[in-house]
Amino acid sequence: MILDQRVNTHFNALNENDLHIAHFINTHLEACKSMKIQELARQTHTSNASIHRFTRKLGFDGFSDFKSYLKFESAHQHEQSTDLIESFKQEIENTFNYLDRVDYDLVTDKIHEAETVYLYGTGLAQMNVAEEAQRILLTMHKNIIVLHDVHELKMVLNKATDQDLFFVISLSGESPQLPEITNLLQLRQKYFMSITTLKDNTLAQKADYNIYVSSNTFYLNDGTDYSSFINYHIFFETVLRHYNRRIENGELQ
Repeated sequence: MILDQRVNTHFNALNENDLHIAHFINTHLEACKSMKIQELARQTHTSNASIHRFTRKLGFDGFSDFKSYLKFESAHQHEQSTDLIESFKQEIENTFNYLDRVDYDLVTDKIHEAETVYLYGTGLAQMNVAEEAQRILLTMHKNIIVLHDVHELKMVLNKATDQDLFFVISLSGESPQLPEITNLLQLRQKYFMSITTLKDNTLAQKADYNIYVSSNTFYLNDGTDYSSFINYHIFFETVLRHYNRRIENGELQ
């Protein structure tokens, strides 16, 4: 993505609002190259001042300088073939940057206190993530259940305790079945964490805690779009290591 290098260079100066703006620009590049600051602020649900501060944080003199950069870099990238390996490395690096912001004490406390941890994925690939996460979390000697549809969720809600933890795994955070799922969890006052790509989305807004990863879509030589879920696995592997460290240090009893 065109802003990734700048975002990584100035990552510590950026807040979540800035990251949402960056994601919008990366995914709407052609429109943003000719967009006025007022329109960009409206599209990102921010303000002119927020956009201006964002561009300054990335090292630009202002919005006009920033737009010139977008046009130049876009033309430059168009001339070159995309290096998918470098892009993949960048994607993983971005995920570790995002995961550095996760409150692992909170996540591991919730897992440790739960009688049962429930995992739900919104699609086939997300369900594969849930099943691999189940294998990882079982090493913590916890009761881990993968939920395969809304009907199974309704069944477990009747017996889930207030200490139980739900993970909802989604790529966009906007899947058609999510409103019913999040409404059920909120109605029963169940604590749930969302795992999505970094952008403003309905699931992240409703979750008690949000985890963001990087997952960029690219196109295969036959035109098929492909999104990697390896960074979702990285999150659960990271949680396991934090959990193990806290057990060894006597922080979790």
